[in-house]
Amino acid sequence: MARTLINDTANVTFKRKSDGHVIFTAEAQLASISQQVSEEKLKGGIGNRTIALLRSDKEVTLQVRNALFDFEWLSMTQGVAVEKGKEATVWKREDSLPVVDNGGTLEVTIKGKPLNDEIKLVNPKGESIDADVLEKVAEVPTSFAKKGEKISVSYQEKIVGNVLTMDAQKFSEAYEVEYATIEYDPDTYQVVADLYIQFDHVIPSGSFDMSLENGSALAPELSFEAMTSGTSTEIGRFIEQERSADTP
Repeated sequence: MARTLINDTANVTFKRKSDGHVIFTAEAQLASISQQVSEEKLKGGIGNRTIALLRSDKEVTLQVRNALFDFEWLSMTQGVAVEKGKEATVWKREDSLPVVDNGGTLEVTIKGKPLNDEIKLVNPKGESIDADVLEKVAEVPTSFAKKGEKISVSYQEKIVGNVLTMDAQKFSEAYEVEYATIEYDPDTYQVVADLYIQFDHVIPSGSFDMSLENGSALAPELSFEAMTSGTSTEIGRFIEQERSADTP
């Protein structure tokens, strides 16, 4: 078809080859492909002119950056599946809890369920002490805080959630990857075609950086090495489908 304009990133679909598990993103900020080929000039003759160009070692690297954090993305770097509904122990913190006088005894009330009914109190001076909780109420020593002051409480609590294990003996698995984007007519700016880019065998890099910075959205980025599979020499393919009235 005629020349078109591509002005968008791509939706990306990952399919884990070991079990067919599919990970899909519609919030990609970047979906790039980089190809490198080793080239060596063959010289000869009078003047040592270039006779031929020897080419080999085609390498294709994919880079995908997502706008939103996705637990499944992180699982690709670890080579393990996300375990849903698993029990874990975590630290909880409650801040600005008022100290109240209950018949001459200073108390603070919490919302959570501390493990073994044990908590740690932190007063406005930054001092901390251990305390026990009975029915979500803990006694506060008069030497530690005064009535009306607000203190913090930290404790361990059992929760149920999604767990992703970082295992030193497991590494990222092989995936099939497909990019899907759209092509525009440069004159009318109507969508005229869908472009699919497929890779049959890619390995996510096990290296990643995760920085949690105040005021900055976490945009996870992963890189992949595309390879051939089995005896095939194909690394991937571009597929262009023209739009019609029946195209969904």
